Amino acid sequence: MTKDRIAGVVLLVFCLFFYYQSKLIDIKDLTEITAAFFPRLVLVLIAILAVVLIIQSFLKKEKKKEEKKEKEGIVWVIFALLALYILSLDLLGFIISSFIFITIVYLIILPEKRPIKNHVISLSSLLVITIVLSLIFQNVLNVFLPKGIFF
Repeated sequence: MTKDRIAGVVLLVFCLFFYYQSKLIDIKDLTEITAAFFPRLVLVLIAILAVVLIIQSFLKKEKKKEEKKEKEGIVWVIFALLALYILSLDLLGFIISSFIFITIVYLIILPEKRPIKNHVISLSSLLVITIVLSLIFQNVLNVFLPKGIFF
């Protein structure tokens, strides 16, 4: 059994168990959408994705071990970058730390060489997304993010 198949089966069992548990939620029939609606919706969506994962595990061919080792190395590098990102939030602030983190991860996982124009467009988009997320968190959700020493 592949890892994908095992993960799919575990997720499916998880969803079935918690879907059954959601039937035990006390429901007041004040509206058509009850307290159990959202958990059931999420569980059904996860179950569908688990079934897709199981089906894909049967359809895809085994990858070379060298390719897997390279991808595992990238994952560990990204985990280390995530730790540095978390540590840098107080010092640099959300916007600067997030932009640097996302930019480095973008450059690491970039599959092939691209023209400079594409990099400029992508990095500009990353900066805009970071700023928009910051504004949404601060102004709409009233969640104050670290400002850092520059702001």
